[in-house]
Order: sequence, then structure tokens, then C-alpha cells
Amino acid sequence: MSTQWIWRIIYIIFIGAITFIVASFSEASKVVTFLADREDIFMEDDRALIQGTVIANNHDGTDTYILAEPLYQMLFESETQSIQISIYPLVEFKGSKAHNSMAILLNDIEINDDQAKKDDNDYHIIKAEISFDRNLSLGDGNKSMFIETMTPLYDDHGRMMVINQELLKTSTGQAAFEMITIHYEREDGINSTLINLSNGSLIDVIPNDVFDASYDRDIQALTDENLDILAQFGLSNLSQQDDIYYNDALLSELQSYNRFYFIYIAIEIAIVLPITYFLFFHKYIRRRLREKKLHSENN
Repeated sequence: MSTQWIWRIIYIIFIGAITFIVASFSEASKVVTFLADREDIFMEDDRALIQGTVIANNHDGTDTYILAEPLYQMLFESETQSIQISIYPLVEFKGSKAHNSMAILLNDIEINDDQAKKDDNDYHIIKAEISFDRNLSLGDGNKSMFIETMTPLYDDHGRMMVINQELLKTSTGQAAFEMITIHYEREDGINSTLINLSNGSLIDVIPNDVFDASYDRDIQALTDENLDILAQFGLSNLSQQDDIYYNDALLSELQSYNRFYFIYIAIEIAIVLPITYFLFFHKYIRRRLREKKLHSENN
């Protein structure tokens, strides 16, 4: 293979990589703009926020049905801290495929701690520690406790996590939620407990967080039956159920932002075409024109 062809192949690979980056950037711009344009709507309704965030994060045509009322919701307040926790079952579906999921939504977060650590966006680093009643085979082994950093929403006062219920199936049955503890990270490296919830039907726990013991921390409503929306209603009838929240416009509204692909791909083409021309075609065209001119003069 000649050196010329090697450079052509390298250039094609380079253009392919650039196109992939442009497509990824277009998708990110599409999602960010969709969420930003609907901030007022989403901040007024937790269910709309969950549906919009789930379909935006999936960005593959997946839509969402959500239980209209949360299985658990409580606003915790003290002199220095506050947090509202809501837990909603939901169904993620695409075409004929669907699975149950669960959203843990945090609102009204206030952390007044000088030692609280923040990320590059000046947001607190908030984590969910979730314990189950049996081991799960996820990632690098079998374990019953997982710690995940929660995703910020529009500002430092909101966080969300979505758990695919399919991942909680084991050979001995569906794993049940035993405890859900919300931490925030401190500068000294210690995770400080903000709130801990527990399933009273599985374990007895004395609250060790910053809020008064009188608050209800029991999440025993998170049973297999309550979390299994598909078994309760069936996929074909979900949108007609009064107990289900569903906005049928959100997915099509997200897809209307596909214009970002055309905009950025058009910009890429406008840049790449001239470069490609001068690298691979310009000298041949000039040579051809010279040859035609000489041929014409000779005749």
C-alpha cells in the first residue's frame, strides 16, 4: 500500500472520530437545552421532573410512566439542615419492552456545615447508601450494600437517583430495600449522615442523623408488590390509569431538539469539505486545468 493511501485512511479515521464527537456534543446540547427550557414546568411537579429527566438521560426513545403518589415522602427540617425525600415507582418503556424502576428524589436540600465538601460546580457531594436484605451480583462481586453519588438537578437543592428494579432480581427472589441513607462528603474525608431511612418490617434502627426522632423514617411501603407497576396495571393500560402520571408530549418534545444534529453536522461539513478539497483534490484539479489549457493552446 502506498504512503498516499495510508494518509487517506488516517484522514478518514480522523473524520470519523470528529463526526462521533460532533454527534455526542449534539446529543448533549439537545438534552441540556430540553431540560433548561422546561425548568419552570419540572420544578413545579416532581413527577414531570422525573419523567423529563429519565427520558432525557436515556435519550434513546425510552418513555416513562410514574405512580401519581409517592410511596414515601417526608420533609425533614432542623435549625441547620433540611431535606425532602420522595420515592416514586415508575416504568421505563421503549416499544414493546418495559421494566420497573424506582426514583429517589431529593428536594429542598439545605446543608449548613463549614466543613462540607463541594465539587467544581460548587455543589455539595451527596451520596446514597442503599442496603438490601440479600446479596446482589453487580459489578465486581456479590454484596448487599452500595454507595452511589446522586445526580444534581437544576441547582444544589435537588438530587435524583433511578434504580432499575430488574437489577434487584436474585435466585432467591427480589431484593428488598433494607436501608436508604443519605450522606454528604466533608473536607476531612468523612461522610456525614444527613438522613437515614429503614424498613421497619426487616430491621430495627435507632435514627442517628441530624433530625428529630419524631419524623417518620419507615420505608416498609417499598414492597415488591408496590414497586411492581407493570404487575399492577399492565403496560397497555398504564396511560389510562388515574393512579399513573404520564405526559405524552415530553418524548416528542425532546425529539424535536434533533435539530442540533443538523446544525452541528452542517458546521462540520462546512469546515471539513474545504480542508478535504485542498488536501486531496485541489492539486489534481489545477493540474487538469493546466493540461486542458496547454492542450487548447497547442490546438
